[in-house]
Amino acid sequence: MGHGLTEPVHWQGRQWAVTGYGIEALGGRYHIPFADLPDTGTARPDWLDALFRRYGTDGDDLSEALKVARTVRSGAKATASKPAA
Repeated sequence: MGHGLTEPVHWQGRQWAVTGYGIEALGGRYHIPFADLPDTGTARPDWLDALFRRYGTDGDDLSEALKVARTVRSGAKATASKPAA
């Protein structure tokens, strides 16, 4: 049984997608909200390292999803912080 991704879907790779929620596994097993994603330049949290090491994880795809999610998150913050006209 498939898992529906949270809209909007900003990017979809082989195993991971960047959605309105954050990063989601296409199989529906893992969901990482934007708030839990580490910033660029900070150490990866233990749970994220464990996910990269997990058997079957496409590390390149997850790395790309993390990169895209950081871009989406920073764009959303910039848009939200713009003063009203």
